[in-house]
Amino acid sequence: MNGEALWDSIISDISCSDVELQTTTGLWFRAFYERDKLYVGMAMKHTPSSNLSKQRQISKRDFLFVYSYYDRWTNGENGVRHEVSRKSRNTAYVFALIEKFK
Repeated sequence: MNGEALWDSIISDISCSDVELQTTTGLWFRAFYERDKLYVGMAMKHTPSSNLSKQRQISKRDFLFVYSYYDRWTNGENGVRHEVSRKSRNTAYVFALIEKFK
């Protein structure tokens, strides 16, 4: 599945019902779709996301950027982690969504 198709699948599923996930570093978040935008309501600590305290927006552009590095990142290619993290502060949330829906 390419990035565009995965984005469409995630939006389709999340627009019906919010999804609650945990990143590989243990952060909880709830992803939801509202007014043509994908939002991440995140917990400040490693606690269930019912205690949400921050909100970030994930654009399609940001999602596709992180997705383009997904395989190389998970295969441990040198330098990828730094570059992706530097360009997208939503990397951990996008990766959790990819892992859930891929």
